Amino acid sequence: MNQLPLAISGLGPANFAHFWAGTDALALARLRALAEQPGADQLLVSGATSAGKTHLLLATCEAASAKGWRVAYLPLAQIEPDALSEPLDADLIAVDDVDRALGNSTTAHWLFAQINRQHDRARALLLALPDSSDPALAVLPDLASRLASCERLPLSIPDDSARKSILLFRAEQAGIPLDPAAADHLLRHHTRDLRALLAKLAELDREALARGRRITVPLLREVR
Repeated sequence: MNQLPLAISGLGPANFAHFWAGTDALALARLRALAEQPGADQLLVSGATSAGKTHLLLATCEAASAKGWRVAYLPLAQIEPDALSEPLDADLIAVDDVDRALGNSTTAHWLFAQINRQHDRARALLLALPDSSDPALAVLPDLASRLASCERLPLSIPDDSARKSILLFRAEQAGIPLDPAAADHLLRHHTRDLRALLAKLAELDREALARGRRITVPLLREVR
């Protein structure tokens, strides 16, 4: 459970340098501070699908690990409830997909115990929850209370302008020659889901390299 994925889009690791802050600069700064000195903080990152919650959890874990802190990242969506038996032991524990604990009693009790464990040991906890989920509806009222007491870091919902900026930013970070017009074309003719868009960008980069070309609108029309 301590292993951190190296990438979530094919465009390099999900670290702070690869996160386009936009209007979320305050949340980014808060998480950078958490990574420097985890302490006993308990934070809840909330946002829409593909707003960057997973990226920020992984980035915080990576930065904290680089400082010598023990970290653990747990994506509840990828783990069966029956597998959640042993408590985690780390200076910083990041739990993704917290919505999976709201309606499942086994997962809810495990998470509640983990939150209490971190609190009692004065260690840090970082959680991620979709905006569409209401912690107050958790099957375990005590868990709902714990989640409500966390410091909340809401992420903004990216519009098309922000999505374009993110595409161009991630392309620049990865050394991918992406024309702005091609970014506009992707937004008009492909899904607006950011994770899918970034995966498409990585796919296009491989195609462009094979052809010795930039990612332009003519290339997109050829490989759609």
